[in-house]
Amino acid sequence: MQISVGISIAAILVSSVVAAETDSESQPKKSRSAASHAVQVRPARLGELTRLAGVRTDKGSFGHNYTEVYERFLFQWKDAPIRICEIGVEKGGSLAMWADYFPKAKIFAIDIEDKASMQNARTKTFIADQSKRDQLQSFIQNFGGNFDVLIDDGGHTMDQQQISLGYLFRFVKPGGYYIVEDIHTSLPQFYPGYGVEPDGGNSTLTMIERYIRGAPPKFESKYMLPEEMQYLNENVEFADLNFRNNSVHSIMCIFKKKQQH
Repeated sequence: MQISVGISIAAILVSSVVAAETDSESQPKKSRSAASHAVQVRPARLGELTRLAGVRTDKGSFGHNYTEVYERFLFQWKDAPIRICEIGVEKGGSLAMWADYFPKAKIFAIDIEDKASMQNARTKTFIADQSKRDQLQSFIQNFGGNFDVLIDDGGHTMDQQQISLGYLFRFVKPGGYYIVEDIHTSLPQFYPGYGVEPDGGNSTLTMIERYIRGAPPKFESKYMLPEEMQYLNENVEFADLNFRNNSVHSIMCIFKKKQQH
């Protein structure tokens, strides 16, 4: 299994973001448009999201350190009234992190267990099994779509990750991001029990690698419907596959949705 192709793409993309940030600092400040939000982009305080993560979520430096990468993509919306959805709540640490970092955001969470105790004026929770399309549809009917950021930090099995991506990507706003965390569960030698078949062909990591290597890029998943794969093929602008060299083999992928023209 070769991960280097995705990693090199991720490195190029992150380098591009850093270059854009450096260039923007040398220019007069002006109003920019990010997705559908016209916001005044203030100087980046990169590191704030990781600081807010602290020990209350494994997204930060005490765990997978995804926040270091996330902030480079998301700081542009820090003061915008965005909509965030996260699958998987656990103790609610990441919900609090998002609320602190995005003070104007509305936050929605899906979990297989009742997490109503974590609701407040800006955060709403919903009980659903992420591998059940009818339950995901009930969530959309209750809270709508049009999400700027949608994060899958749910059960991490192959069917859960791929069904959720296939079904929910259409509810991401053009220019927004769909993030699949903990793709290292595709490596059964480190993480057995997440539904990877002996040849690894059904794994989420393999699906993403095939997409990256495709000419043209093409999603293939035994868990997705044909129309879901077609929608992804037509609407994914890039896939940023990120691997961190740490003791837990942290892997996640950021999919950006194309802007509408």
